[in-house]
Amino acid sequence: MRILHYSPVQDSMINQYVDMLCNGMGLECNNEMVKEAAEALHRLRSIHYDILHLHGCWHNSFYQVVRTALKENTRLVYSPHGQLEPWVIGDNYWKEKLPKRLLYQQRIVSQSYAVIVQGKMEEECMAKLGWNKRVVTVKNPLITHAITPQETARQIFKLYRKVMDSNQWQLMDENMRDWMLKMIKTGITGDERWLTSEKPSSPDTLEKWRMLLCYTHQEKIEETVNKAIRIFQFSVPDIDVEQIDYFLPDDYETPQTIESVIGISFASENERLQATFRHLRKLVARRQLTIMHLIELDQELRFHPCEEAALCETLKEQRLYKLASRLMQLMKQMTGLTEGFMLMPPLDDRTTHQIRNQINNHLNI
Repeated sequence: MRILHYSPVQDSMINQYVDMLCNGMGLECNNEMVKEAAEALHRLRSIHYDILHLHGCWHNSFYQVVRTALKENTRLVYSPHGQLEPWVIGDNYWKEKLPKRLLYQQRIVSQSYAVIVQGKMEEECMAKLGWNKRVVTVKNPLITHAITPQETARQIFKLYRKVMDSNQWQLMDENMRDWMLKMIKTGITGDERWLTSEKPSSPDTLEKWRMLLCYTHQEKIEETVNKAIRIFQFSVPDIDVEQIDYFLPDDYETPQTIESVIGISFASENERLQATFRHLRKLVARRQLTIMHLIELDQELRFHPCEEAALCETLKEQRLYKLASRLMQLMKQMTGLTEGFMLMPPLDDRTTHQIRNQINNHLNI
């Protein structure tokens, strides 16, 4: 991991704290520190950093630095160092703190993957503000003997790891996303000959394997991808994804399979698919549709024949036809469903794009 620490505030305690972190982590984490906004912007634009760790508050340069970091797909971790406590906010509140809060301070805190506080009092202050629920307490050995510098560095590194293990789709490049989609199609069909493009090769680094396996675990599609892994006879590193911690959105609800919700007792396949599309309409409305649901629908269409003409007429009557057409397009792109298995022609419109973004971004913080 590559971490950029930015601390424009002239505070010797903060500088000493950042130096301690930079010196306390091993080779697995490359820490760099800058104090000038121009230097921070230059580095963010010329070098890819995994995390931007901000220190302090109320500095006008934060807005542009954070904006650049997010544009470069660099994740944000925040250490306010007590500067969001009420007596600090209250000092010159109307002329300084309120305008800065409205312009950037609250937004930056809420956009952070995690906010690091250094004690119970600061934790309670953050809870009262309510700007971010992902608050993690790591004591500061510069102000307490309750923790060592080594342990502080270990806990901060663990937090960095948790940040980078979250929402893996956002971190994948096009090659890794293409690899995942090929694995999904192969896992669904059970045969690599269904692939119309070049077969995927085994990921060449442990970090790539970790990212891909975390994604399959977080999206609840391990069975499908593991089947493809067996088909291609890939040698998978020993990574226990069950023990890997990650952040989830505040309103996240664990997705349930379609079958577990609608049941299995239907008079015909047409009735089952009608109930399926009704349920999928609810998931789209609630912004809870995931790749897992598309895989389940893909398998249903591939392996369970139905009376297509009659089903399409019923879907039109129930105002589900357009939704089904959009789902055909999404499965074409995301699970590899071919037109021979589609109920109707796929529809690729603005709403389809919105649903696709919803699926891809549902783990966004």
